[in-house]
Amino acid sequence: MLVIVAVRSAKFISSKRWVIVGSDDAFIRVYDYGTMEKIKEFQAHTDFIRCVGVHPTLPYVLSASDDAVIKLWDWEKDWMRTQTFEGHSHYVMRVAFDPQDPNAFASASLDGTIKALILDDMLYILSGSDDYTAKVWDDEGRSCVQTLEGHEHNVTTVCAHPELPIVITGSEDETLRIWDANGFRVAVACDEGIAVVEIVC
Repeated sequence: MLVIVAVRSAKFISSKRWVIVGSDDAFIRVYDYGTMEKIKEFQAHTDFIRCVGVHPTLPYVLSASDDAVIKLWDWEKDWMRTQTFEGHSHYVMRVAFDPQDPNAFASASLDGTIKALILDDMLYILSGSDDYTAKVWDDEGRSCVQTLEGHEHNVTTVCAHPELPIVITGSEDETLRIWDANGFRVAVACDEGIAVVEIVC
């Protein structure tokens, strides 16, 4: 027997060649968009799913529902729910990641509010390399979140400021670069005139 369920949201996960859909039966379904083969199916909520949002760099999906709850799913952990966000008192109609800050997202609800929320416990690992780049990795070191490009020689040292959203890189090209950690753009480039081998933050 064919059961037809209303689909309220669909998003591409282009890095995997998937499309993810949220439906009125409270299920999330993931399909290979080349073959339309079903990759994964699971009950995500207790009521209609109004919206799904895909993280721009990490293996995360947000789902928003008429159960007034937002959930964060990690596809690299077999779609494990890693966080639940409560606080709305009516249907959550939309969620969207902040394109400038990958730790933040916004939600909109029929309770008349918009909330800006932060993903908890987001830790990153920094690395410098002889390929002239520095990289930002997720806290398990499996996924490269961002590549910092601009040095013209080996990146010998990297440092994250303990309080400010700043990353500093040093290189054998005799420069320091200060990066804005909210989007990882170069804020300042300093010519030191000597190879930089260590930075203390």
